[in-house]
Amino acid sequence: MPDPDPKIVVEGFIDKGEIPYVILTRNSPFYDTINANSLQNYFISGATVKMFDGTDTTTFQELQFDTAGVTASIYVGVGVTGQVGKTYQLFVNADGQSVHATTSIIQPLPLDSVWYVDAPSPNPDSLVQLMVHYSDPPGYGNYVRYFTKQNSDDYMPGYNSVFDDALINGTSFDFPLDRGIDRNIDSTFNNYGYFNRGDTIIVKWSAIDKSHFDFWRTLEFELGSTGNPFASPVKVQSNVVGGLGIWGGYSSSYDTLVVPK
Repeated sequence: MPDPDPKIVVEGFIDKGEIPYVILTRNSPFYDTINANSLQNYFISGATVKMFDGTDTTTFQELQFDTAGVTASIYVGVGVTGQVGKTYQLFVNADGQSVHATTSIIQPLPLDSVWYVDAPSPNPDSLVQLMVHYSDPPGYGNYVRYFTKQNSDDYMPGYNSVFDDALINGTSFDFPLDRGIDRNIDSTFNNYGYFNRGDTIIVKWSAIDKSHFDFWRTLEFELGSTGNPFASPVKVQSNVVGGLGIWGGYSSSYDTLVVPK
């Protein structure tokens, strides 16, 4: 396969009430060797990152951190937090290229309630299944991404973390919600989907716009078909004009459930 044209890859998010951040990397050839030395070359430093919220322009500050022996940069919009109802335009200049993207923080779509039930047989009695009740507002075009937090762990997205209302528009129903996972750690797949008795569970339920939904829907479908020779190729959809990746807005609601031992 020929080498691709150089492109900026954006990984940026702005959540309701939270400071926006962006990580910038470079794309790479499909068969390129990836190791600790080559990873350093993917991260972009010295970029100019700006955000316009319809009224004000914020210039992001570059902060550097070390991870696994690699120095990486994160660009942070200090002094500004996401607000419901606003649209945010992102502008990036780096490596002689300019890219831009637009996202919105829409009205929250919170869950009605959360609870747990015993994990179905033949699972051990120590496991429980998280249940939620959700009422979808009337009118098509509602999109959600969810994460779970188990005790002091980080928030992790579900294996299939996004939902739309194409089949459930305007309805109210109960359904199980799988425990989120870290795809980079095999052990998080142990007892997949379930929690333990004694866990404190936090559900992060985030309303997103359609372009944000399309990115995760296509990316997760591609990840799920990796290694399958019969799977159809998928092009991950991006809202970054001139580049790759995602600039996504979240409108998050939180629910906490303490499971007794």
